[in-house]
Amino acid sequence: MHKRTADYFSAAITAAVMMGCASGSALAGGLLSVDFDDNNFDDSTTTAPAVTMTMISNAYWPLSPDFAYLRTFTYIGGNDDECVINKILVDPREVKSDFAPPYEKIHAQIVLDQEWVVELEEGEACNALTAFEAGDLTERTFDWYAQDIFWNVWYMGEHSRSFEDECPGPEVDDADVEDDECFEGSWEAGQYGPEMEIKAAPGIVVPSDYPTGGEMISNGTFYQQETAEDAEDMAKILRTDAALMVEDGIAPGEYANCRAVKEWTPLEPGASVEHKWYCSDGAGLVLVEGIGGGPTEREVLVEVEMTAIP
Repeated sequence: MHKRTADYFSAAITAAVMMGCASGSALAGGLLSVDFDDNNFDDSTTTAPAVTMTMISNAYWPLSPDFAYLRTFTYIGGNDDECVINKILVDPREVKSDFAPPYEKIHAQIVLDQEWVVELEEGEACNALTAFEAGDLTERTFDWYAQDIFWNVWYMGEHSRSFEDECPGPEVDDADVEDDECFEGSWEAGQYGPEMEIKAAPGIVVPSDYPTGGEMISNGTFYQQETAEDAEDMAKILRTDAALMVEDGIAPGEYANCRAVKEWTPLEPGASVEHKWYCSDGAGLVLVEGIGGGPTEREVLVEVEMTAIP
């Protein structure tokens, strides 16, 4: 999901921090450094039956924890004037495997992330799961993720296209769009950006509890999610043991065993800051709060649809 400047609806969400210490050894904060080794990605890929499929089964972000279902995650946010809907489609059969060296052996999960904005009538609530059918598609992104043997999720790139402002609508093919700003933020591991100065490299977007197979991750650990010309996101773990109280969304109530994470980009100091809550009780990414560049923004998970793969 991408950052917006709307004042998202308050889902009456409260983050309660649980201060108990986890058992076992822990990384003492600081920079998380994990070497990228293409030999560490075989366990999340299968070629049976005669088709390559990938798995993202990280406990905090189980996008495709099996090869049996495709999943659609729906997030909703809004205010008195508009409703914003994000639908994230994950099909383990959709795989990208044509990366440039040194990433040519990687099979990445393709994740389709689409955003609609619906203008609300007076008194209309932002809570209908079908609201996106009446809204305008404002952005479409294909994200690429790969999971290593330690269950870290690596960000391999994205192809993002905006349909706002002067950008043509989705009826126009990407190849016919001349304005590079309509694809702002797009990058691919192993490729140079348009200015030919930086070859993009992947980073960890969601680490596991034991990202190197040894010590447990801890509060204060930070990590770079990618390196590219127009995309250099960073993240920091605020709490590994947070609890989250949600009074709206997919399952109102308290979520335990959550990880509170701050994400930002050095390219926009002080702006585009997000807090995310990843919960390891099967819910995954439950809440996103944008806190930079304007009023607090919120998007909450409201539905996970599963469809069996034939």
